[in-house]
Amino acid sequence: MSFCADAPFRGSEAVARSVLTRSRLRGPGFRRLFPDVYVPVGLEMDHVTWCRAALLYVCPAAISGPSAAALFGVTDMTGTPIEVTVSPARRVQPLNLLVVRSRLTDSDLRQVSGLMVTTPERTVFDLARRLGRDDAVVAIDAMLHRHLTTADDCAAYALDNFTLPGSRRVIAVLHLVDKRSASPMESRLRLVFVDAGLPRPESQVDVRDATGGLIAWLDFAYRDWRIGIEYDGDHHRDRSTFRRDIARMNALAALGWTIIRVTADDIRNPANLIAQLTALIARVRP
Repeated sequence: MSFCADAPFRGSEAVARSVLTRSRLRGPGFRRLFPDVYVPVGLEMDHVTWCRAALLYVCPAAISGPSAAALFGVTDMTGTPIEVTVSPARRVQPLNLLVVRSRLTDSDLRQVSGLMVTTPERTVFDLARRLGRDDAVVAIDAMLHRHLTTADDCAAYALDNFTLPGSRRVIAVLHLVDKRSASPMESRLRLVFVDAGLPRPESQVDVRDATGGLIAWLDFAYRDWRIGIEYDGDHHRDRSTFRRDIARMNALAALGWTIIRVTADDIRNPANLIAQLTALIARVRP
């Protein structure tokens, strides 16, 4: 790779091409990220730039796992090591990288922003088998919601690669994902219901009046029992949003809906929420 003022570069190549001298390279104008990999001081070090630097240091390799998901635009990797996958025989000094040794075929790879990255299906496979369950579901929900892949395609990939470690766990995680999940907190709230043994609610439910007019979109609902669950994030604290929510709740109540409002605290400590929802279902369930 040629020296560039706004991208990582190999120091040895810059020196060999007489673009820089060794003394200048070691001076205050450049920052060493990895052995022989430098950037100009002052260059914004976003996730893509860190990935470019990592692949200069570890080549051949592919950006994988959460780092690949971030390149697909679904996770925030600020402050976390870049993950790269190399062949099982490679020996690489990690140096602030998460180095994974695993077999990759050409069909497992694609170019994103000019970088070699695992495909969405392989990325989901790696997320599901290596992240904690909740974090994996959150990331995979986001990938499905953005139509980067489908749950069926990911399940087929897992079955085709059942000899790789963790493939059974991937199938278990895929049973929990939902492409309709619109936010990480909605994904986590759905898992709260699953872990409590409650019936799995429908996500992103439209409620309409007798003429077919839209009354509301609910984050979750048990449509047959007219129970809705709404996650209230910070955006609900805006005055105009609050007023619209009141009107919407009144319209839902007039149609016989009971709405449970949920906050982040309820997700962190769900006992009261689960007790409330369990009691409500018991009252209305046939």
